[in-house]
Amino acid sequence: MLNVNRLKMLREVAGRGTIAAAADALFMSPSAVSQQMGVLEREAGVPLLERMGRGVQLTDAGRRLVENTEHVLAALEHAEADLASASQGIVGHVRVSAFPTAARNVLVPALVTLRERHPNLRISMIDLEPEESVPALKARELDVVLTYEWDLLPTLEDAGVEREELFAEPVYLILPLDHPAALRQGPVTMAEFAEEEWIVGRDSTSMLDLVAAAARRSGFEPKTDFHSMDFEVILAAVAAGLGVALGPALALVGDVSHVAVRDLADLDLNRSIWAAIRRGSGTNPGIAAVLSALRDAAETTACQLPR
Repeated sequence: MLNVNRLKMLREVAGRGTIAAAADALFMSPSAVSQQMGVLEREAGVPLLERMGRGVQLTDAGRRLVENTEHVLAALEHAEADLASASQGIVGHVRVSAFPTAARNVLVPALVTLRERHPNLRISMIDLEPEESVPALKARELDVVLTYEWDLLPTLEDAGVEREELFAEPVYLILPLDHPAALRQGPVTMAEFAEEEWIVGRDSTSMLDLVAAAARRSGFEPKTDFHSMDFEVILAAVAAGLGVALGPALALVGDVSHVAVRDLADLDLNRSIWAAIRRGSGTNPGIAAVLSALRDAAETTACQLPR
């Protein structure tokens, strides 16, 4: 009989493209992964991987086996859900993730609620951006993730993921207190800041893409030499006069008196906050309990956002 752990390992190798990358993700040595793949091939009786340059790729048999592995893992997940449903109270282990501003303002309050409602339910938490958390969700390394999308950027649908919108938040322009545009009241336009330095997230992140899309709508290419994934750093850089930024309402909860926050007159920018799970996993009582707590926390948070 094929070993489930080795099947998971094969799927990881297929997704990562190299034995070494899969080994890093699995916290194993490359030689150990290679050895386990050899055992799996002997169990299967056919070659599952073939070398391609410096990496590996699945054979036809390997592709079919990985496809079937997804069905096997889904069936195991449903079996675990049935067991959890039959137990006294909600038990089990749910792994959750959120990007930092949602972790602080939505996930943490939800975890407090879960501890009160379901003391025997174990929750693991890590803060990750959607670029990392959604692949981890699909790889069954996480069970529930908080993610987001900007209304100026294309939506990337995924057949293996179910999403539920929790709320939408406005996006503001943030500028230094002594900036000429901050000395007057009322909305500003993107075009006013065409010559400014824009403080954004790292390359290949959606915040950088958002600033670029918003700037191009207003007829200019933004200067983006300053990058940070920590919004507290972005606010500090703006306050110090190093540039301007776009910021969603969740990032502006708390004391932001060291910067000026203005509506945009020429763009109606919003960010939607979503809870995402693997398709079909919502029948698991633990996952359902987490989603319920997230809905309650999101409703409270949305009412308290700066407007």
